[in-house]
Order: sequence, then structure tokens, then C-alpha cells
Amino acid sequence: MHNIANGDGGIGVVYSPMIWSDVEAITRQFDETWGHYGLTGNDSKLSMLLSYHFVLHYIAPSTRGEIAHKNGEFMGVALSRVPGQPVMFGNVAQEMAKIDERLNSTPAGHNALADTELGFEIERRMERQSGINAKAPAEVELFLVSSASRGHGVGGALWSRTMDYFERSQVPMFYLHTDSDCDVSFYDRHGLKRVAERDEQRHPDDGRDPQLAPTKMFIYAGVPAKVKQVVA
Repeated sequence: MHNIANGDGGIGVVYSPMIWSDVEAITRQFDETWGHYGLTGNDSKLSMLLSYHFVLHYIAPSTRGEIAHKNGEFMGVALSRVPGQPVMFGNVAQEMAKIDERLNSTPAGHNALADTELGFEIERRMERQSGINAKAPAEVELFLVSSASRGHGVGGALWSRTMDYFERSQVPMFYLHTDSDCDVSFYDRHGLKRVAERDEQRHPDDGRDPQLAPTKMFIYAGVPAKVKQVVA
């Protein structure tokens, strides 16, 4: 089902459930926003492969995905996970195995993938240390909007629609991971609480390149009904 938004989400912006063919557009936008050129030796093709790995990582556990587009142009995506609900796609593990094989076929790709997996392990460690999973069963896996979406209210609309999904699913609290490479002020404005923070510069023993890793990593959490609307 498609929904053409009104003023709260930009006139003419269409919101629809994610389908597998949307993965390509999501990956392109992910790479444009957070391309890992430092990790991949400025190899644009390798960066795109790594971005594909990231996107698949976020899709794998997701139980809902919503795409925003206008006149066929990708404008944003929100991926979310509610425990006990079926995942969207069952082929992610096989697809990721193919991508990881290509990444591991070169030394640069192998090293970039190893650093990426270490980053995910650090996120899981932050979850364990903060105890967030015991309080917040749901998660926003990926929240990404394009530069073309500015002024159309796409970010706010995708956010509100995700919170509506959590409310319908009777989620008491949710959380998300983010870092200093992102606009964390969005979450501050919406009233989310920062429940964990990690300064990468203080952890040289992890083996990550301090010049390439995000300066800080965060976990934010909130109650869906309380953080739904944009705060002026």
C-alpha cells in the first residue's frame, strides 16, 4: 500500500513498504552519506561493497522497512525491529556471504570488513554494558534520508511513522545506535535519552584506526509516544 503524504511529510512524497529492489537505492545513498573511503584506500567500488554489507547488516533483523520517494527518486528509509515479528527478508545471510567473499578477496577489503565487524562487536558490547536490551526490546536499525529530502519533512514523517509502528506493536521503549558522524541533534530534539557513550580515542587497544573510526559512539533510547513529534 502506498501513501501520498500531505504537509507533514512533503506534498508528493510517497511512502511505501520496502521491497528487495530498494536495496540498491538504499546502498547508493548510504555510500553517498557515509562512504568508507578511508577504510578502503579511496577505492569507490570497494566502498560501495562495504556499504552494501552495512545495509544488509541492518536489514537482516528488521521486521519493518519504509521507503520515501518522490517522482521515483529515493528520499529516505527507516528500518526497525520488533522482537517476535517476522523479518522482512529471508535471503540476507546468503547475500551477505557473497558480498563478504568479494570483500575478503583483497587485502584492503579484508581489513575494511574486519574493522567493520569490530565496530559491530563494540556496539553489542555497549548494549551489554548498558543493559539496554532488558529495558528496550525494539530498535531503529537504520534511519537515513537523502540531501534531496531537505525541506520536504521526510525525516520527521519517517520518524513519526516508525513510532506509530512501535506503538501499534505495544513497544514500551526502543533504542538506536549512532555516532559522531551523524546528526545526533535530531535525537536530542526529539527527547531521546543518551544511555551510553563511548569515546574511541580512549580505546586504542581495540585495534581500530583512531583516524578512521568515529570519534564517539552512542546509544539513544526513548518511549515511542513521547518522542514521536518533531520538537521545534
